[in-house]
Amino acid sequence: MTDASFKRQLLVYAQLFFGMALFGTGTPSAKIVSEAFPVFLGPFLRLTIAALALTPFLFIYRKQLPQISRQNWIKIVVIGGVGIVAFTLFLLYGMQRVNGVVGSVVMSLSPAAMATAAVVFMGDSLGWRKLLAITLAVAGVLVINVSGQSIQASGWTLVLGSVLVFCAVASQTLYSILGKQMIRELSPVVALPLIVWVAVLLFAGPGLYQATSFDFAEPSLNAWIAIVVWGMGPLAIGTLIWFRGLSQVSASTASGYMSAMPASALALSYLWLGDKFYPIHLVGFVLVFSSIGLVTWAHRVKEASQQDKQRASESHNCALPC
Repeated sequence: MTDASFKRQLLVYAQLFFGMALFGTGTPSAKIVSEAFPVFLGPFLRLTIAALALTPFLFIYRKQLPQISRQNWIKIVVIGGVGIVAFTLFLLYGMQRVNGVVGSVVMSLSPAAMATAAVVFMGDSLGWRKLLAITLAVAGVLVINVSGQSIQASGWTLVLGSVLVFCAVASQTLYSILGKQMIRELSPVVALPLIVWVAVLLFAGPGLYQATSFDFAEPSLNAWIAIVVWGMGPLAIGTLIWFRGLSQVSASTASGYMSAMPASALALSYLWLGDKFYPIHLVGFVLVFSSIGLVTWAHRVKEASQQDKQRASESHNCALPC
């Protein structure tokens, strides 16, 4: 592998890691926003901030807009409606019925759900390295999120809340799988602003209705900072970086990096929310970073194998008489 190729791969790994790490900023910021704003107004403001920040890309790349195919327009609407709006509603209403530990347990299935969808819908293959990496990712997320907490819900409330949170996981998976397919033909800097504006329009009705009776002088400065972070971190900046890295690896490889999201969320929760630190969290961090290292190794082994096959093919062709 040449130095240029190695540096290019490092950049891809960094994009996947930091993209998911920025997704993690959404957990503490969403908690602050949900306590300061009504259930529809908060997400509407967050999406509007992200959409306005991303709109200049539509002007810069406006010549590409007429070239968007009908299939990609459908994907844009579905990702905006299901990947953002449905995900938000499933998560909000699910978390109203279960406590943090139950929600965290269900959300920890995200790497496994992404890997499974990659195999079923995109024909990706899972070797032992990726399977082990996904297992470590799920275990690490469980340790990070469940430590020091207890399950308080029971009965049908527990079942319904768990199902709703799992629907959020499914929505998030669809977001990445459809995004992976779409960015083969359409640049993320063109697709993402359109996706976010679709979500803004879908939230506009209930969001504006709640805005008419809301006192905007009531939220603290911290709450306004949180709503900007929630819009810019996981959505405007995080998704752009994530899609950029996602466009250059298989979906199953990318699934191993999804464990960076809860790890960064927990780290920021220590600093911003003052959440209690448990020593067992260190075990979770080790598992998470081990999974990322393992899935990176699996990707490099696959890349090296493909390069060896290509060199062998070129050598064979050179040996043939012209």
